Amino acid sequence: MICSYCGTEGLEDICSFCGANLNIKRPKLKEFVVFEDVEKPFNELSCFHTYDLLVLLRLVRKERTKAYDLMLTLRKAAKSPQIDKVM
Repeated sequence: MICSYCGTEGLEDICSFCGANLNIKRPKLKEFVVFEDVEKPFNELSCFHTYDLLVLLRLVRKERTKAYDLMLTLRKAAKSPQIDKVM
């Protein structure tokens, strides 16, 4: 058997190089991943394929960037001069 993680050949149950259990079923790609999957606990996320986790990470980073940009906009708005409506 060939280790699907590191490529070491001639193995049976556990890889002698990386220590991976070769009898565990590897996760499959999902058709789509939604932002709400971020809220799942670690036990469920550990069953996701690596590519799906990378897509989730991209979604989280995009949301974080939006929140940061909004915070900067609010901070700039607080420092700008106020115009009185009477004038």
